[in-house]
Amino acid sequence: MIEKNWRNKYNILVPQADSLGAVAAIRSLGEHGYIVFAASVKKEALGCQSTFTHVSTCCPNYDDGYVTWLRDYIAQHSINAIVPSEGFLLAIQNDYEEFQHLLPLSTQQSAIYLCLCKVDVFDAFLTANENNVQKNIPKTLIVTFSKEVHQSISQWEFPLFIKGDAFYIKDAPPSGFVGFANTLEEAREMVAQQLHYYEKVLVQECFQGEKVTVNLLNWQGSDIAESMVLASHQNPHTGGLMSLRKSWWHEGIYQDALARRNFLGWHGAAMFEYKWNSETDTFCFIEINSRYWGALNLDILAGVHFPCYQMDAFLEQLLPQKTIRLTKEIAVRNTLPADFGYALSRLKDKELTLSQKSYTFIEFFLLFLHPSIKSDLLYPNDRKLYFINLWVFIKDFLRSCIKRLK
Repeated sequence: MIEKNWRNKYNILVPQADSLGAVAAIRSLGEHGYIVFAASVKKEALGCQSTFTHVSTCCPNYDDGYVTWLRDYIAQHSINAIVPSEGFLLAIQNDYEEFQHLLPLSTQQSAIYLCLCKVDVFDAFLTANENNVQKNIPKTLIVTFSKEVHQSISQWEFPLFIKGDAFYIKDAPPSGFVGFANTLEEAREMVAQQLHYYEKVLVQECFQGEKVTVNLLNWQGSDIAESMVLASHQNPHTGGLMSLRKSWWHEGIYQDALARRNFLGWHGAAMFEYKWNSETDTFCFIEINSRYWGALNLDILAGVHFPCYQMDAFLEQLLPQKTIRLTKEIAVRNTLPADFGYALSRLKDKELTLSQKSYTFIEFFLLFLHPSIKSDLLYPNDRKLYFINLWVFIKDFLRSCIKRLK
C-alpha cells in the first residue's frame, strides 16, 4: 500500500490536515513512500486519520504559541520538509528565514507574501507596465478611505464584490471577508464598515461565468505539472467552493495564468482561479491561491501527483523529462457537505422554478449512482475517510434538525 523506496528516509510535515487540499497532499506523499506527519488544531481532522499518515498530532492555533511548538516538533521528529499552507506561511512570517530551508519553494520571500495578499496582487497587476497582466481582470478599486467609493463605479456590473484581505487585518478574526453589494449605496456602507477591520478593501465588478482553475507546479523555472478544472456545481450555487468539477482545458486561460505566474515570480504550487463565459469565450482572473487547492484530490485520482513531484524536486532535484499535464477525462464530487450545500442553496433560491428545484433534488441522489463520477474521499486504500466524513455529516445534520425543532 505504501511504497518502500528511497523516499522513506524523508519526514514530511503537513499542517492544516483538516483541509481537503492537505488530505490530498498526505495521500500523494504517503502513497509514494514519504513519511507523513499530519498536524491540525482539530483532533478529528480527516488528514490525521488517513491510512497514509504515519504520525498525527494536535497542534496549537496559529496565533497561540504555534512557532514555539513548530520548532520543538521539527527537532523532535527530524522533519525534512513542510507542505506550506496559507495560514502556515502567515504564522511564520516573522520567522521565515528560520524555516525557509524546509519549504519546497524556490520563490523569493517578498514574492511569497505578495501572492498571499489579494490586494497586493491586484495592485501589482493594475500598476504593471506589462499589458498582458492588465487584461482579463475585473474592474477593481483598492480602497483605504470610504469616500474613495465614488459615483463612477455605479456604471460597473452589479453586484459588486467587497473583499477584506486577512493580510491587512486591523481588528477582526484572522480571516478574509467577501460581501456583495447590489447598489452603490450598499457598497459605500459595506466598505465603510469593513475599513474598521481592514486597512485596505477591494471593490470589484462582477463577471458572470463558470468557475475554472489553472493548477501549476514550477520548480526553479522548470514547469513540472499542470492541470485545468471546470466547475459543474458550486456551493452556494451562485458562486463558491467547487463541489462537482471535471478536468478541462482552455489554452487562452492557461497562457494567461502562465503570464501572471511569471510576472509575480511564483515558483511552487499554485491555483489560478478564473470566471469563464462559455457564450462569449471570454474570461476574467479572480485570484491566486499560492498553496495546494481544495480540488487537488481530482488530480491525484487522475494520477497527477503534484505534492510528490514537488518533494522529489525539492529533496532530490528530480524533475520529469517533460511537463506532466492532466489529459485524462475525470469528474470528481465533494458530496458532503459541499454538493449537499449546492443542492440546498438551489432549493432555497426563490428565483428558481419548482421544476428546477425538483431537478436539483433528483440529481443530488442520482449522482451517487453515476459510474464515471468519483468522490474526493473514496481514494484507493484510504476509503475510510469517506465514511468517517459521512458519519460526522449525519451527526451534525441531525443535531441541526433537533435544534430547529426546539
